[in-house]
Amino acid sequence: MRKGFTFDAALCVSCKACSAACILENGFQPGIRTLFAWNDHGLPLAGVINLSMACNHCADPACASGCPALAYTIESDGAVIHHPERCMGCGYCTWRCPYDAPKINPDAGYIEKCHFCAYRASEGIEPACVTACPTGALKMTKTEEFNGTLPAWFPDTGIKPSVFLKNAENKNRPLIIPADSEPVDTDAAGLTPPRAVFAPDRLKKEWSLALFSALVITAAVMLIVSALRSTAPRGFIPFLLMAGAMAVSVAHLGVAGKSWRALLNIFSSPLSREIAMVLLLAFVALLEWLKPDMAPPLITGLLALLTLISVDNVFFAADRSLSLKLHSGQAYFTGMYAAAWFIEPKIIFIGFSMLAAISVVMRYKSSEADTLTRALYYFRAMTLPVVFMMIYPGNPVTDIIALVLFIAGLMADRLLFYCDFRPPNIKDTITEHFQKEYEKERDKQCQDAGIS
Repeated sequence: MRKGFTFDAALCVSCKACSAACILENGFQPGIRTLFAWNDHGLPLAGVINLSMACNHCADPACASGCPALAYTIESDGAVIHHPERCMGCGYCTWRCPYDAPKINPDAGYIEKCHFCAYRASEGIEPACVTACPTGALKMTKTEEFNGTLPAWFPDTGIKPSVFLKNAENKNRPLIIPADSEPVDTDAAGLTPPRAVFAPDRLKKEWSLALFSALVITAAVMLIVSALRSTAPRGFIPFLLMAGAMAVSVAHLGVAGKSWRALLNIFSSPLSREIAMVLLLAFVALLEWLKPDMAPPLITGLLALLTLISVDNVFFAADRSLSLKLHSGQAYFTGMYAAAWFIEPKIIFIGFSMLAAISVVMRYKSSEADTLTRALYYFRAMTLPVVFMMIYPGNPVTDIIALVLFIAGLMADRLLFYCDFRPPNIKDTITEHFQKEYEKERDKQCQDAGIS
C-alpha cells in the first residue's frame, strides 16, 4: 500500500493551517507546503479556489533518481524520504521535480521537503498538515495505485504522483497566483507573464553554473583543436581551466564539505556523470601538461566531446523539450562551433554558422521576453552577420574584431541557453493553462456582449 494525499479544493478556505503546521512540526522553512489560489485578486469572471501542495511522493521520483549524492530513499509505503545528512545542496532535485517540492534551505545549505512527518507516522499519527486542516480538505490516503484523473494543468512527466485532486479543475478559471511565493510581475489585468522565472533572476542565481560551463567549454575546445591538429595542448592552460571549473562547482554547493558524494550515483544521475567526466578530463589535461605524448590526441579529443555532452545531459534530463535540444547555446554545439573557428576547412565554420542562425531564427520569441533576454537575443543575432563582415577584409585588425565578436556571441548564446532552460514546473503549467482559459472566457463574454 502506498501513502499519499487527497485534496478537495471545494473544502479549502486557504487558512494556511496546513502550511503553518508543517513549519512548526518539522522546523522547516516556509513554503515546503505551498498554498496557491485561483483568482487571488477576486476577478469577476470566476470564483476563488485554493490548492495546498507539497511533495507528492511519486512512484518513480525524479528527485531520487537524479540526486548525485544518494540523499533520497524510497520506503516500502512509497514515502520518498530526503536525508539532510547526505545532501550536498546542489539543488539538482529542484530542477527535476515538476511539483516544486524540494527546496533549498538557504541558511542550512541543504534540501528540505515533506516526509509525511516520518516520526509521527512511526507512532501511527497522521502528518501535521492533515491533522491541522479544519475543513477536511487535506487527507491522508493509502491505496495500491494513485491512478485518478488529474487536471490538465497538472504536470504529467510519467513519475506517477501519489495524490488525488478533487474539484480543482474548471476550464473557466483564471491564472493561479502563488500566494506563498516571491512577488512576481503582472500585467494590467493582474495576470502573470508566461515565464515564472525571469532571466535576470535566473542568471543571478545560477551565475556559478554559467561560469563553470564556460571554463569547461573553453578547456574542451583547446583540447579538441589540439587533437584535430595533432599537436600538444598549450601548456597547463586546459588543466588550469578545468581546475577552476571544479572549484566553482564546489563553491556552488550548499554543503561544500560533502562534494565527494557527487560521484555516488553515476548509473542514474546525469549530474554524477557530468562531474565524473569533468574530473576525468581534468586528469587527462594534467597528463597532457606533464607528459604531452602520454595520451593519444584522438582519445583526448573524444573525451572532451563526451564531457560537453555530459554537461548538456544535465539540462536535457530536466527540460526534455525539443527547443532546448536544438538550442545553439548548448555546450556541445558551442564547443564544436568554437573549435571550427580554428580548424580547416572553413566550410565547417560556415556550416556551424548557418545552423546557429537557424537556431536563432527559431527562437524569435525571445525578442518578446524580458529586457535582458531580449538584449542578449538581439546581440547574438547581430554578431552572426557582423563576424562575417569583419572576416571579409582579411586584415589583422578586422580579424581580431571578428574573433572578439565571435566569442562574445557564443557567450551571449550560452546565457540565452540558461534563460530558455525551463524544466516542467507546476507554477509554470498552472500559470500558462489558466491564463489561456481566462483569456478564452474574457473573449467569450465580449462576443456575447457584442464587444469587438
